[in-house]
Amino acid sequence: MSETQQHRALLKTVALVTVVAALAIWTVVTKLGVGPAETNSKFNFGLLAISFLLAELLTFDIELRREAVTFTLIEVPITMALFFGGPRELIVGRVVIGMAVQVLRIRPPIRKIVLNLGCFLGEATAAVLVFQLLPFSHDVHRPSSWLAALAANGAANATSFIMVSLAMRWHGAPLDLGRMLEIGGVTWLTNTSLAVLAVIVIRTDRIAMIPLGIVAVLLMLAYRGFTSLSRRHASLSLLYEFTHVVSGSKQPDDLLHAMLSEARRLLRAREAVIVIGSVDGGLVRTIDMAGQIQPERVLPIAALRLEAGKGGAIIMRKSDQNPAHREILAALRANECIVAPLVEHNVVIGVLVVIDHESDVGRFDADDGRLFETLALHASVALENGRLIERLHEQAGEREHEALHDALTGLPNRPNFTAELTRAIAATNGRSGELCAALLDLDHFKEVNDTLGHHHGDLLLRAVAHRLSSDLPASMMIARFGGDEFALFAPIFKEGPAHLGRLVQQAFEQPFILDGLAIEMGASVGISLYPEHGQDPSTLLKRADVAMYDAKSSSSDRIKVYQPSSDVNTTRRLGLANDLRRAIGNGELSFHYQPKAHAFDGTVYATEALVRWNHPLYGMVPPDEFVPLAERTGLIQPFTHFVIEHGLRTAQRWHEDGLDLGIAMNLSTRNLLDVSLPDRVGKLLSETALVPERVTFEVTETSMMAEPTKALRTLQGLVDLGVQLSIDDFGTGHSSLAYLQQLPVHEVKIDRTFISKLTSNQASRAIVGSVIHLAHSLGLTVVAEGVEDEATWNALQQLGCDAIQGYFLGRPVPENGLRLWLDARETARREASAVLVHAGISANR
Repeated sequence: MSETQQHRALLKTVALVTVVAALAIWTVVTKLGVGPAETNSKFNFGLLAISFLLAELLTFDIELRREAVTFTLIEVPITMALFFGGPRELIVGRVVIGMAVQVLRIRPPIRKIVLNLGCFLGEATAAVLVFQLLPFSHDVHRPSSWLAALAANGAANATSFIMVSLAMRWHGAPLDLGRMLEIGGVTWLTNTSLAVLAVIVIRTDRIAMIPLGIVAVLLMLAYRGFTSLSRRHASLSLLYEFTHVVSGSKQPDDLLHAMLSEARRLLRAREAVIVIGSVDGGLVRTIDMAGQIQPERVLPIAALRLEAGKGGAIIMRKSDQNPAHREILAALRANECIVAPLVEHNVVIGVLVVIDHESDVGRFDADDGRLFETLALHASVALENGRLIERLHEQAGEREHEALHDALTGLPNRPNFTAELTRAIAATNGRSGELCAALLDLDHFKEVNDTLGHHHGDLLLRAVAHRLSSDLPASMMIARFGGDEFALFAPIFKEGPAHLGRLVQQAFEQPFILDGLAIEMGASVGISLYPEHGQDPSTLLKRADVAMYDAKSSSSDRIKVYQPSSDVNTTRRLGLANDLRRAIGNGELSFHYQPKAHAFDGTVYATEALVRWNHPLYGMVPPDEFVPLAERTGLIQPFTHFVIEHGLRTAQRWHEDGLDLGIAMNLSTRNLLDVSLPDRVGKLLSETALVPERVTFEVTETSMMAEPTKALRTLQGLVDLGVQLSIDDFGTGHSSLAYLQQLPVHEVKIDRTFISKLTSNQASRAIVGSVIHLAHSLGLTVVAEGVEDEATWNALQQLGCDAIQGYFLGRPVPENGLRLWLDARETARREASAVLVHAGISANR
């Protein structure tokens, strides 16, 4: 339940109790009916007080789901009060003594106190009203008075059941009312009969109360014995359930989850913990009441293992005098717990723990300890069997590895590669821009084989496999298809699909050393994209092969992305121009947003809007294909106006929702030649009421240099509106520092080609540092794009870079996913900061 729902439930309960209290006060004030035969004697008052106190102390509890219901002999003092007292004595005695015992002995939560107060008032008031208003004799020697007492106690029990049922429903914890009524019916008949007998005995011969009291005590012990037997039967059922569920879990993760879930559920605990292995290298998992695994919780593992090593299940409570137990409970933030060892071959291999009883009874007892110890023994057997299954799986895995890997290099072979590529394609769910495949062929490998022999050829293939595996990102899958042909697939890099080929080429920059002989080796790379170039592994590899042969036949470029012009199919290119015009207006164009953050503390302050085109026939069309198409066909102006309007209205929605984010959008060369662009942007800024400084337009150096005079006029018009201008891909164009001084820009974005080598290439670091220093001297902000790892971020911090953008911060996400990403990032940052602050460390991001 949410906090608001809990408050509403408590208010409803208070309102119900208030109504019952008003009825009770009215009953006392009016003093319904005539007094009993014997009234106001010291004996009667003392007898009623003692009977109410004994009824509250001699209780037994039955747990129904997550709530506990307490059954007592309360019918006995209520019946005696009906015959020996009046409304005041019954109501005051029931409420005052009942609440005193509840608060001093059990100390229930506030909602339970309010509910108990209402139940006590309701029971007493209902008993008085029914007993006094029924037209029956109140002479205990007449059977009609017995019926009146039975009806009065029935009304009291019914009132209590109704109030408990309503309150529990309001608190989201429905009770098993059938079971309650079954037990309550038995106690109602038995206790009322005992009470009537007690009244008759008191009226006849008070000394006979002694054997009657003995009978009452024996009856209470019988109740408790029945409860104990029921609980033992339930424990056996629970143990059977645990064994059945755990034995059905074969995978290690499933087995651990089943153990934790069942242990927590069967012991009705707030949380369950399992620790397997050593203190330093062990596996630690916890599961909460919602059934969620919490793998990162800090636990006193060493102390738990020490206690578990003593054997058996150990119940720990805050009231224990053992300081080790108190320290463990403090570390667990618990009031109580049970700890039991997990044993394999008479050696303790781990610990199983349940924390805090979740019902209102609130304490684990010896029966819980014995049940938990048995559960731990069954869990140990299941773990031992699970490890045996794991060893069998390992042997089968070794044989499978041999069938799916190249014997010479150890790389995956063609069947393995094809199967993994099929799975990767399925995981994309048809989304474009996420996956590419490549084939690479070693240049002049035949010459090495013919000159040095097959032995050195094999050594070279092993060296190439090792170099590719160690130098390329772990996100790539690398395989050997045979001979000197290798295959790869990977997520498409932010730098574009050709970046995969550049990474491969970098792996071949250093010569291969074979038996002291340095061998220079190159490779030709052909790349195909999913789903643009194919929707299955066979088609993708076929078109990557076409691109690879294009690369081998090229005199300069050894990296080629498949082009339809290299194949017979050119229908796509011919139809896209007409389709783009339609796409602008019918919702085929969508937007993703990539975050930008301050380099110092990681605060996200803006996003870059990136356009995506989901073509109904061809799927996702990449921007580097349809943007040049828009420029060539004259569609760039309506396309850009659509993008700007969508971006500004999106930023407006963010601001209305309390999300203070700026937005950046790209302008092409032809946009800078559009003199009407500033007027259109100004109109949209007025309509959206956005702060202009929160809007950034990114332009490349090349686009500004196409027609500098006209471009400068357009840029100045945008600056006059108050928006920000950024030079994108700085360092890859003309990079005229003198011209930079003349441009009305506010920001430079250092191209990713420099950022990617920042931590490995001193020259790149020097260039980036110089650009940052120069930009700051001109009063410009510096953004580094293409930041892929934490080491690069730290280096940029040291160089004084202002802002960061790249996959290490966040990938582009749809608008509806941006808020979720921001919330998740903020939650992670708060949790990380809390942990680091607790450890005495300061965190910037």
